[in-house]
Amino acid sequence: MKTYFTATPIFLAACALATCFAAGNDSPFPLGGDRFLFLDKFLLNHVSGAHLVVNPPRQIKLVMIADKPWEVGGITSYGNVLWDPYANVYRLYYVPICWDVPPGFCLAMATSEDGVHWKKPNLGAIDWQGSRAHNIVVWEQREGTVFLNPNGPPEHRFTLISSHSKLKTRLFTSPDGVHFRMHNEPVSSLHSDSQISSFWDKDVEKYFHYPRRVQDNLRAVGFVMTERIDEPWPAPEFIPVVMSRDDRDPPELDLYTNAAEKYLLAPRTYLAFPTPYYHYNRPPERAHLNKPTLAIGGKQNDGTIESQLATSRDGRHWIRYRTPYISLGNYDGCEVKVAHLYPGITLQNGKLVQYFAGYTFTHGDTQVRYGDGGRGLGGVFRAEQRIDGFISLDFDYEGGEVITEPLTFQGNRLVLNVNTSASGEGRVAILDADGQEIDGFGLDDARTINGDYLDKTVEWEQGSDVGRLANQPVRLRFAFRGTKLYSFRFEDKKDK
Repeated sequence: MKTYFTATPIFLAACALATCFAAGNDSPFPLGGDRFLFLDKFLLNHVSGAHLVVNPPRQIKLVMIADKPWEVGGITSYGNVLWDPYANVYRLYYVPICWDVPPGFCLAMATSEDGVHWKKPNLGAIDWQGSRAHNIVVWEQREGTVFLNPNGPPEHRFTLISSHSKLKTRLFTSPDGVHFRMHNEPVSSLHSDSQISSFWDKDVEKYFHYPRRVQDNLRAVGFVMTERIDEPWPAPEFIPVVMSRDDRDPPELDLYTNAAEKYLLAPRTYLAFPTPYYHYNRPPERAHLNKPTLAIGGKQNDGTIESQLATSRDGRHWIRYRTPYISLGNYDGCEVKVAHLYPGITLQNGKLVQYFAGYTFTHGDTQVRYGDGGRGLGGVFRAEQRIDGFISLDFDYEGGEVITEPLTFQGNRLVLNVNTSASGEGRVAILDADGQEIDGFGLDDARTINGDYLDKTVEWEQGSDVGRLANQPVRLRFAFRGTKLYSFRFEDKKDK
């Protein structure tokens, strides 16, 4: 079957990924019963009248501010959120600032039963200014991600890999997510000087780590994969860079944090939210942008930061979309000038929920951190995203068509995550490996889809059962207009 669309950088990168999944060029993609998100043009053979669109989250609300004595300098851009099934609460690990008490930063924890209202419990974990009545859990650490580790003894249930200028990259473990123990030997001599995103990938059975690396004197994202959580990393110079500035970006822009993680609803699906940092002090023609900050005692290391979206099918090869995912702007009455998404996508009431740190000041405007905290500095924001909604395949209002490469599936129903809105519509056909319609599953046999669905079962005149086509190579043909198509999957369903 002929490929009709023009090769783009995104398509070329997706083609390079194909070797990760197929034994040969003629092998169908083994989808099985997995959810397939339209992260890129991988698996798409023919595209006409459709294109990929990044969908920023909605319903953004400020949910936590700096309001404790150890937080008077505000809340920084490093942190993460997780659901704790043992305590039945959400945990938010974050870094408050108080420059009055050296070194000025630490790791603290807040909890929530609904992901909206957060408490800062008195945990009694460590001493701060002669008191244990606070929510600080690790002193003088800020560059890691706490995650639930399914491997090892119960006392290692909560794991933190964090970087420090003197201690380098260290492993911390805890039985309860509150009382952490630092292990004696560093896992790396690297000082990331930025948040390290770490997680356990149960499908690959490896730990993935994404520290900061430097490439061409600019911040970039590195990648380390280990079999054990305490396994030493390669020497810093041998840690590969997997995401960095390229010629599509403005000069001197670099990537600050990455917030990389495995998508909780689909295997072979990785998401990251790199934060491009637009420097005010370089190149020289931007110097005028830095002057207002310098005039009030700020730093030359100044500029604005937003969050973008990057996707991967294997955690190593990434496609970075330049459309802002969390852009600068007014959120819940706060003029955000720096936006860092935290790792940790959670599922709450049928929606995906993410959190980000939003500053109301630029990166170098640090004198504002010698204040009294409060809403004026910004804080932690909650954002809602549609399930699978990060990127959609958008079909033109006048109509478009997409045909996949051959794939095999398991199940007896084809289910779509799709939104046609009111005036859009579409149908789906199933083709054989050569691109010919299969009897009973052609486009003329398909019933029209109209509406907004997270789980829309595709139907034809003969019904919705596609079980007789399972485990044999097929292609899918999507013919829609005015529609957003987010994902598809096959599953076993019984007729009502």
